[in-house]
Amino acid sequence: MASQGKRGNRSLLFLVAGICGILGSILPLALTLSATFLSSWFRWDTNALSELGVGDQAVLFNSAVILGGLLNLPFAAGLYRYLGGERISRAGVLAILAGSVALLLVGVFTVDYLVLHAIVALGYFFLVPIGFLLIGFGSKDSLLRIVSLACGTVALVAILVLPIVVAALHLKVGFAVPELAEALAVLVWTMLLSAVLVKKSGF
Repeated sequence: MASQGKRGNRSLLFLVAGICGILGSILPLALTLSATFLSSWFRWDTNALSELGVGDQAVLFNSAVILGGLLNLPFAAGLYRYLGGERISRAGVLAILAGSVALLLVGVFTVDYLVLHAIVALGYFFLVPIGFLLIGFGSKDSLLRIVSLACGTVALVAILVLPIVVAALHLKVGFAVPELAEALAVLVWTMLLSAVLVKKSGF
């Protein structure tokens, strides 16, 4: 009976984590894109997404990142349980967890806070892709390894290399574009792992 209860709790955790991962990927991105469309001043060739946090759609944008951070917490909890005893992979999940908290704080410490905003924003941009890479390096599952390494690499290239290329070529591209590119890489990885958790739950 006790073992059945543990299996039931584990299945429920996976189900909740998977659903939160899916919602935490789709809703924040949808709300953020809505904020860009509703803000007449926002331009993809000049602005960063964080500037929406103090504009006329500040409530919408800040709610999006706070919601994303909150929903990622149970997702990370389920992922931690799913990956088992692999230390490198679990370290990766902890990095994702820390990145999720940083994302949440982006909606609290807006660009008006300058230094604090830079710290939490960079924390999210770097910690989550690093988490993907650690999970990739620590995973014995070949598909999970490939997906994690690919998405982690794309996310880091988007946020580190793309802005340098844009500046070097004097392209009219705002920082919002690399931000969106990383967000899409994160969305792909999270959606795939969320689907795995839901399937693993058995519901």
